[in-house]
Amino acid sequence: MANRRFLGSTALLVATWVALSLAFGCASSGSSKKANAKPKRTILLTSADDVRAGADAARQVAAEVGVLDDPNLAAYVEGIGRKLVRGLPRRDFAYRFAIVDEMEPNAFALPGGYIYVSRGLLALVNNEDELACVLGHEIVHVAYRHAAQQQEVARQQGPLSLPTSRASTMAAYSRDMEREADAIGQRICAAAGYAPAAMSTFMRSLDRRERLLIGSPRAPTYLDTHPGTRERAAENSVRASEMRWTRDPALGDVRTRYLDRIDGLVIGDRPETGVFLGQLFVHPELDFEMSFPEGWLLQNSARAVGAMAPRREAAVFLSGDLPAGELVAVANDFAKKVGQEYGAHVTDMANVRLGAVDAVRYAFEGGKGPYAIAAQVTFFPFAKGTWRMVAMAPLVAKDRYFSKTLVSTRSFGPLTPANRARIQTRRLRVVLARPGEEVGALGQRTQCVLDPAATASLNGLFGNEVFSGDELLKIVRLEGVQN
Repeated sequence: MANRRFLGSTALLVATWVALSLAFGCASSGSSKKANAKPKRTILLTSADDVRAGADAARQVAAEVGVLDDPNLAAYVEGIGRKLVRGLPRRDFAYRFAIVDEMEPNAFALPGGYIYVSRGLLALVNNEDELACVLGHEIVHVAYRHAAQQQEVARQQGPLSLPTSRASTMAAYSRDMEREADAIGQRICAAAGYAPAAMSTFMRSLDRRERLLIGSPRAPTYLDTHPGTRERAAENSVRASEMRWTRDPALGDVRTRYLDRIDGLVIGDRPETGVFLGQLFVHPELDFEMSFPEGWLLQNSARAVGAMAPRREAAVFLSGDLPAGELVAVANDFAKKVGQEYGAHVTDMANVRLGAVDAVRYAFEGGKGPYAIAAQVTFFPFAKGTWRMVAMAPLVAKDRYFSKTLVSTRSFGPLTPANRARIQTRRLRVVLARPGEEVGALGQRTQCVLDPAATASLNGLFGNEVFSGDELLKIVRLEGVQN
């Protein structure tokens, strides 16, 4: 929730409090930071610096975004990555590959060899060649130490240069590195027996998705850090046509091989991490449910689930990363850190109950004048740890907002059988087309929840194809959750 944009200074304070109180959940290990301290930044002078910085960032990715717990799919991605790394002229890093649990199509590399693709990217990719090209691109970023190069270019920018000039210089340099990663990544893929042209077809899929979402391709600007997708698709296509390469026969049918691996991939919220049914959040794995105020903005992340008021100046969220222990002692430790790091002080404490569970609720106030905020934090034992519900609002409006957040707090309880039965998951499924069938007819027959344009985009098609029969195609279907 702390990554959202907020309106107004009071809203910013609320956002800061959200970020700090989430950070305090991990502070039981003994690590903490002053609220006004600058985060430590590693200067990337050597490969060892890359490894250290990458390891720190990887821990943050796991905590903030979450890594998909699917050993078979993770091993598949890892295997492709390992095959590509063998083609590097030198290997300074121990490369690691993982899938981040987010639906936005995304791939990124951290210094030192940490490479990630998102669940959403895996859904958009159409064959193993395309995935290999994406991974090859990210491998180049690591191998050629692009993060260190960017850092050096930023350092060389004159202190008297205009911010817009610095930004445009950095953006132009970043675009050049993206082009380099595309070019060398294609060569790595070709050397491993993958089709280098697949980088172009994947870029076209990204472009079609962009057109589908906003109605037209996004116009590039001079501050863009990546070249436009259409530009990259064209350049990669030309480059691939000039490459000599040989298919690795061990790969077989790269589309069938890939689709077999992603059949069943969840599209959207996964039941394992909880799902929203309107304003009701249900978690079948942990067996609880909780409602949030009507009209508030919902968010479910690796660290918390919660909601923000429409103006984003108030929030309520649930998090479960405090250690188990005597409830008041854990709460007092949390309160002490809040006071030290944020300057908030406890104004009240009460013993309360959440259904059949004993809990304690602390009231806090912090800030001054029109920027003062109030918070209520309810601590309770759950799932082998101490969980907390945090509600916060401007001090001058706390009564108005807390009347709503208190309803949310009191709604926490066991997941009812009726609500469990309501849970449906969107899953990617692989189906066979019939002779003469079009995308729309295929969707109707297979109960695909996507419209024909979205189904075509998901499969890298234009939407007007007539199938000859037996083509493997991706659809998305609603399925119930097993008890």
